[in-house]
Amino acid sequence: NVGAIAASLWEAEASRRPIPPLTEAHPELSVADAYRIQSAYVEGRIGKGARLVGRKVGLTSKAMQQLLNVDQPDYGHLLDTMAVGDGAAVDTSKLIQPKIEAEIAFVMGDDLAGAGVTTTEVMGAVRWVVPALEIIDSRIEGWRIKLCDTIADNGSSALFVVGNCAVPLDGLNL
Repeated sequence: NVGAIAASLWEAEASRRPIPPLTEAHPELSVADAYRIQSAYVEGRIGKGARLVGRKVGLTSKAMQQLLNVDQPDYGHLLDTMAVGDGAAVDTSKLIQPKIEAEIAFVMGDDLAGAGVTTTEVMGAVRWVVPALEIIDSRIEGWRIKLCDTIADNGSSALFVVGNCAVPLDGLNL
């Protein structure tokens, strides 16, 4: 079932035809199930030649959490096939229902892993920050998403732009 749902997201993206909310067709879908679908979706793209280049965290603001009636952030994967060069044009004809968000990208110098990672450890692992844009796009009809829909859909991510102005984290007031 996980593979079939991931394939339906892949087909929606390829055809640029959104699908009904996964949570309507599968009301039993849990957060863990949604992350398994996301993993299968991302692994399928990697199997076709994409390369993992980063991760994204979404739903970090209270406003977005309230909008979707959720109480937690989610995460997704960034692939090299999703990258748009700084200053390059974006071909929106390849997207379904795009939106854009201004972001801060954290470029890591060291890996972080496991539970209990502290703020100090995170700050020590960051090499620099850069301005970024995330072009989100839902494969779900009309953005009628719940938490499990957006998680399964790789955090509703489509493309990203990373700026060229790297700034050290030291002393930066985020």
